[in-house]
Amino acid sequence: MKGLLTAFLVGLAVATQSVRAAETPAAPQEPDYAAEITAARFADTDVGFLVVDLADGAAVAAHNPDRLFIPASVAKVPTIAAALEILGADYRFATTVEAVGEVKDGVLSGTLVLRGGGDPFLSSDDLKQMADQLASSGIKRVDGTFLYDATELTEVAEINPLQPQAAGYNTGVSALSVNFNRVRVNWQKSAANATAAAMAVSEDLTVPLDAIALSFAAADGPGPYVRTGDEGEESWLLSPTLADKGEDWLPVGNSSRITAEVFRTLAAAAGVDLPEPAAGTVPPGAREIVHHDSIPLSEIAGGVLKYSNNLSAELIGLTASKALTRRTFDLAGSGSALAAWWQLRLPDADWTGLELHNHSGLSSDTRVTARQIVTMLEAASVSAGGADFHDLLKAISWKGVKGTARVKTGTMSYGRGLAGYIDAASGRRLAFAIFFNDLEKRAALDAAFNPYTTAIDPDSRGWRGRALKLEQDLTSGWADRF
Repeated sequence: MKGLLTAFLVGLAVATQSVRAAETPAAPQEPDYAAEITAARFADTDVGFLVVDLADGAAVAAHNPDRLFIPASVAKVPTIAAALEILGADYRFATTVEAVGEVKDGVLSGTLVLRGGGDPFLSSDDLKQMADQLASSGIKRVDGTFLYDATELTEVAEINPLQPQAAGYNTGVSALSVNFNRVRVNWQKSAANATAAAMAVSEDLTVPLDAIALSFAAADGPGPYVRTGDEGEESWLLSPTLADKGEDWLPVGNSSRITAEVFRTLAAAAGVDLPEPAAGTVPPGAREIVHHDSIPLSEIAGGVLKYSNNLSAELIGLTASKALTRRTFDLAGSGSALAAWWQLRLPDADWTGLELHNHSGLSSDTRVTARQIVTMLEAASVSAGGADFHDLLKAISWKGVKGTARVKTGTMSYGRGLAGYIDAASGRRLAFAIFFNDLEKRAALDAAFNPYTTAIDPDSRGWRGRALKLEQDLTSGWADRF
């Protein structure tokens, strides 16, 4: 009897174990990432990623996490996250009108100054409000000088000289910028005549800009639009091969002067007569006549991360590095200052090879690793100057997948990046970064650079398509599986 009981109990235990084994699903098999990369026709070293569970910091997926990549606009993540911590989510950029001299019978005998504070979102609409306030102050004419002061930050005619001069994303950078430093150009031509005009366009206003000289070339040149004139001038030569009628957007190089010209035109409409503007600085003893504050940095940051405006990122980064060091840097120096800030803030992280050559990512010399970007995302999820960094990023989802994500994209020829947070179907929140580079082809493209064309290399289109497909497969898989 005892033997039968023993046999029964043993059999019951075996049966119970079998039932439990059947009821317990097998752990999901880790994908063969190397095989997926090869199948997508990428070299193993051309792809790198890291996925980390924010709850415990454990890596759940990785491939070349410490390899250096060109991040393109993913570089805006370290810029914005650092700036929020350094300046605070409530920081506002100030633009002012200041004066020196006596006002009598509506005439200012002295100097009026439009002073820029690096507002990334300053628009013609804002300048109109300032012009109206100037008129309300009692000043109707300036008998003296009208200056514009952009000395708060460095000023350059383009973000990257190794990018097309007519590209709308490669604008000038100045503490006094307006409408994202882009103008709309309209033209009309016939056999007998040809005209072209530049307009400063904002949400509510279209302001003519006679200060931008536009003319048609006698013969076809190196590109549809060629910047001409001496340094400081704003003039373009249009190709005669353009359509008989059309419009396009061009970047502004001498942005502080053009901003002052827009303000002068709007002031005239408000009943204030200003002399032609000249570059200068606010004289000692100047009094503030008009003050305009931007929207809070947190709102600006959300717009920059979603729409990836390069000028805005540069102005935010330059302002942050100056607040941090009390020094005015060029773009590369400012990028290095924020890179150093990250290293001081998180000294135990591996920052080997980190190089930020500007704040927008419009550089093929900038280098980051997936681990470095994930480290920044982890830190920003804990503290971002009072802002919710997760919510500032653009929301995306995948068809047929319950998980969602908040991301920053980055794209240039032979460079692609995506980084942010995945809210997985399981309820876990993951920080991730994934990069694709073909450094050899990118270097060849840079070596053959033509400043007059904005055409995209045809081969890079196919390369980008393959990167996007693999990126989607991997990220949707992480959202679904983890």
